[in-house]
Amino acid sequence: MTGQIALFIRLLLLPVAGWLAGTGLVAYDDASGTLAISLDDLAQGLAGLVLWAGTVAWSRMAKARGGVT
Repeated sequence: MTGQIALFIRLLLLPVAGWLAGTGLVAYDDASGTLAISLDDLAQGLAGLVLWAGTVAWSRMAKARGGVT
């Protein structure tokens, strides 16, 4: 079971990493060899992700209790 959870988390993180790089929230600085992260934009994106995850969790909980979503 732990291996399946680890694989699921990995598969979730791959598109998140691509999204971060694609939107410019994370940029590589060639001169210093470091990654630069825009924390304000990242926080807004993560807040949206948390809200989306909350709606999914709420839907699952409602369905488990016999509700309709």
